[in-house]
Amino acid sequence: MRPPSRRCSGVLWTSGVTVLILAFNTGYHITQQEQQTPRVWRQTSNVRLRALAKAAPPPKPTTTTTTTPAATAAPATAAPATAAPATAAPATAADDCAGRPHTELWGAVIENGDGNPQPDAAACCRACRAYEPILDVAGGRQCNTWVYHPQTRACWLKHQEREPLLRAHEQRLSPPANAQNPWTSGVWLGVKPVPTLPARYNGCVTKDKCNTTRACGSPAIDGYSHVDTDCLDRSPTAAAYVAHLASGADARARLVRAPEQRADYDGLGVRWGIGNKKATWQECEAACAAHEPTPMSAPRRGPFSRLPCNVWTFCSRDVCFEPDAHKHSRGDCWLKFSENPEAVEVNMREPMLASFMRRHKREMADGVPWVSGALLLPGVARTNGTWGPRAFW
Repeated sequence: MRPPSRRCSGVLWTSGVTVLILAFNTGYHITQQEQQTPRVWRQTSNVRLRALAKAAPPPKPTTTTTTTPAATAAPATAAPATAAPATAAPATAADDCAGRPHTELWGAVIENGDGNPQPDAAACCRACRAYEPILDVAGGRQCNTWVYHPQTRACWLKHQEREPLLRAHEQRLSPPANAQNPWTSGVWLGVKPVPTLPARYNGCVTKDKCNTTRACGSPAIDGYSHVDTDCLDRSPTAAAYVAHLASGADARARLVRAPEQRADYDGLGVRWGIGNKKATWQECEAACAAHEPTPMSAPRRGPFSRLPCNVWTFCSRDVCFEPDAHKHSRGDCWLKFSENPEAVEVNMREPMLASFMRRHKREMADGVPWVSGALLLPGVARTNGTWGPRAFW
């Protein structure tokens, strides 16, 4: 049986919760071979390493930069630099994608093999070469190592630093150390450029790299652990909505409805969604408009009870995926507060980020299951919003 990965992952709560449950990842897939083998590298001479490097010198890569367009299909967030096509090393015996049988190589995990089945080892090798580095996955590292299991068809994509990579390349024709090991592994000496943060961007470009004009910041940037309720209560957005709701009997009717199909907006939950069932998204939108915040002069009934509702999210399918610990089902209606809802932070939207789809390909097979919307103050222009931290969970 395959031993577990050394990956300690907790659960991440939905956007309406302030409690943090830690989630972290060492990035290393620890295998049976690694558990039984002492962590002592066989020393390889610098002369041999230089000879290997000289034998396959990759040409200098070029990099192109793209930005996410400010269109309704995706938030107006500048995207990290897009990697240019790979610059492969000259063909060698290791470039035929045959791999080394009975071998399980170490490396930082780029893509979990359990969610990346491939028909054979050669396909796993090609998947490694085709992988485009993304800033929010393993720090933008490329795939240069692949590990394939012929029975489960799991294809693990990994990254090794240059010295162990060259060592594995050198050993590719050597007899395997353990003929009972079912894995087949291989390496690739091609080079792809590492994506970097753009010089300027709005919103988030990773789960912890955000640039926002919100007075109290992006709530989900640290798993909602440092949300400042006093700051939110005093925020310009909260004050503007409270003043509007007090402006007359028709104040709620004058709020501008801005729904969006197949989208999930972030916000702080003024009404917990699980158990708050509505038959349609229109009913959920109406419930947001009717929400009564606790007056500032009264004690809080909950951490966000003084905040008005200006964002809502509705589960439109039997099961709705979120990268958290909860089970979301049809009719769940989340009532939320967001600073600057005209430029809302987006958790999911179609087309969704490639890195998110790679992490959650099974759960997202049918696309985004949520319907979301904002209630805007009269005269406030709606923008396309920005990606929020949860888009990178």
